[in-house]
Amino acid sequence: MLRGYVTELDFELVEQMFPGIVRYYRELKEKPLTFLELWWGFTHPGCAFRTATDPPAYPAVEEATRPG
Repeated sequence: MLRGYVTELDFELVEQMFPGIVRYYRELKEKPLTFLELWWGFTHPGCAFRTATDPPAYPAVEEATRPG
C-alpha cells in the first residue's frame, strides 16, 4: 500500500501496483509534480492533466464567484 509522499524510491512498489507506470514516467517529456498527476495520466491516456497554474475555464459553481 502506498501512503503519503510517493517518490522515485517507491517505484518498485508502484510498478507492482501499476505495471508499466515507471516506464510511462521515464518516457514523459514533462514530469508531473505529484503522483496523482502521474497516475491520472497513466490511467487516462489522451486526457492531459492541467497544471496548478492553469486557470479554470469557468467557475464550478456560479454562486462561488464574487460580484463585480
